[in-house]
Amino acid sequence: MKILVTGATGYIGGAAAKVMLAKGHEVLGLARSESSAAKLR
Repeated sequence: MKILVTGATGYIGGAAAKVMLAKGHEVLGLARSESSAAKLR
């Protein structure tokens, strides 16, 4: 399943994204800045 996570660099969004990745889902995270985007990579 493809999932978009807004707030993926935050505490809850990051934890949710990690769980979904571990379960085999394709996760796309939304970032508002280049530094936040670097964290997602």
